Amino acid sequence: MIKGKDKKKSPDYVKVIHNDYVITIGRHIRFSWVTHTDKDYMYFLYITRTEKNFIGKNTAHVGKFNVLCHQQTFYDYHRLMLVIEPILSEYILQSEKIFEICMLVQELEYQSGDPLHQETSGE
Repeated sequence: MIKGKDKKKSPDYVKVIHNDYVITIGRHIRFSWVTHTDKDYMYFLYITRTEKNFIGKNTAHVGKFNVLCHQQTFYDYHRLMLVIEPILSEYILQSEKIFEICMLVQELEYQSGDPLHQETSGE
């Protein structure tokens, strides 16, 4: 198998749409000015809700707007996973959907760095 240019890039974010909510969990290389951790990556959690509202005062045109409901930064994967379930349960009532999102987030951490995953998936 050829690696390099043809290699499939591991995901940098997970985006899930549930009812009117858009949940985005992203991973980014740690910024150089963040010195209180030695981890390689930082994680970001954004939850927005789509609302319809009038575009202007004098018009009947309606547009969709994204309203920020929750935003949080995590300096390592384990801190994210400790609090993701309670945060998501404020917006999602089905525990199966929360579990599915957590499994997708797990791919952010382990897809590219886990040798066992690379061996079993053929990457």
